[in-house]
Amino acid sequence: MTSTLSDSDYTQNVQTLLNKIQHNSTRKDSFFELAQIYYTSCQADAGALRTCQENVKGAEDYLSSVSGTKREYAQQQIKKFQNDLKIEEHKQCIDRQHRYKCLANICVNILRLTEGKNQQQTELKSSKLLATLFMLSSSETSNRQQMHQLYKPLYKAVLSLRLLDKLLAQDMLTNTYITSRFDPTTRFSKDASRYSQFQLDVAIPVIIAALLQDIGMQHPETQRLLKGADGTQDEFRVLDKETRTLLLIINHEQTQDFITNGIGVSEYEGNDSNKQERFEKKQINRMKFVSGLLTDAIKPTEDSIGNIVKIPQIYSSFVLSTKPVYRFLDLPNVITVLKNSAKHEFICSHACEYFIKLVGHFPLGLGMLYLLPHKQDDYYYAIVTRLNPKHPNSPTCRRVTSLDNNNEDEKDFTLSEDNNLFYENPKQHLESLSQEALNSLRESHIRRLSETKLPYFNEGFWNPYRYFSINKQQRLWD
Repeated sequence: MTSTLSDSDYTQNVQTLLNKIQHNSTRKDSFFELAQIYYTSCQADAGALRTCQENVKGAEDYLSSVSGTKREYAQQQIKKFQNDLKIEEHKQCIDRQHRYKCLANICVNILRLTEGKNQQQTELKSSKLLATLFMLSSSETSNRQQMHQLYKPLYKAVLSLRLLDKLLAQDMLTNTYITSRFDPTTRFSKDASRYSQFQLDVAIPVIIAALLQDIGMQHPETQRLLKGADGTQDEFRVLDKETRTLLLIINHEQTQDFITNGIGVSEYEGNDSNKQERFEKKQINRMKFVSGLLTDAIKPTEDSIGNIVKIPQIYSSFVLSTKPVYRFLDLPNVITVLKNSAKHEFICSHACEYFIKLVGHFPLGLGMLYLLPHKQDDYYYAIVTRLNPKHPNSPTCRRVTSLDNNNEDEKDFTLSEDNNLFYENPKQHLESLSQEALNSLRESHIRRLSETKLPYFNEGFWNPYRYFSINKQQRLWD
């Protein structure tokens, strides 16, 4: 299941997946656009179905009240109305199955990009996708909020999967639906063309829950609350408490409606009634699990499965914020936000601790500035590239400038607090240098990285968006 794509092709593949999830297109074929279409047509569809059912019922009632030649006419009418009903049900079923298959295709693509034959491969692939999403999402462009909103569902889904594994590894989950299906030896598939039962029964429903957590925001009523009746208000503005509460209620209700009626379950293709029964039972159980995840995520308790999607939701909403003000320098504060949420019992404190161990204090894809232990009259640039650092304060990085760019063995390293220029003590070693020397160092790094807006060393970290936009510099995981 290891990717054979080159890195430039890989980023294009990620962009394609993002567009399949949410995209403003003339074809209206992304999944979120399909949800919009469902929400705008569901009342008319329900009305059409109800009319067909009423016509059948009316004709049946008429048949029971007439005799003679009128009965033949009534029977013909019943057949006609039953056929109309069948056609309408079939049309709506086709639409529903199209949405289901679109979602299933997205989930399979996410698994392909995030999970390998074992935990080690899975961690590397997930790290690559999360860092890529972060580095693709510019925080400086005018459409930053729209871009972050586009990237957030996928980002959150990947984090939810890895938190699921982390909690299972620590025996933190008691939900029988999950635990009865979990076996470490069969968690991942050894065959790239097949998926394990755990992936089908648990991992994919977790992806669905994370992706669809805010799908109800596509409903016309939530859009009216966000954009105003005439559509002119800024949807990313800070909302008052009353509007926000109403928005969350409608979002949850409409998300649950979409899961039940908008996508439903996959239809069995075959003639074996026993297999069909087992197939449908599995399908129903999976979607019940999705529904339960989203309900529990509203306010998860200590042992609630809702933490699996709630904690990544809080984290993603900070890292890929859509708020009017976004300060890149505030990103390491996301851990404080999580801890405060746990303190106020919005999320499970133990699950929060394991999530922090999973992601560390510095988001994947964030650029770091650091000293070399043996050469502290210069500083260098690196990018956070791995989940599960040895310590939350010591990220695993890939160096992008070094003394010897040909020394591949030293490119991956653990950045300790003693050398991390995010912290005050290491900065003191450079503060003794002259401004002329510091300017010269910075100019040399600008030339190496082809990046004219590199920060000074005392800012502690940097935004690798421009650096990563150059194809040849996307090979961080080679």
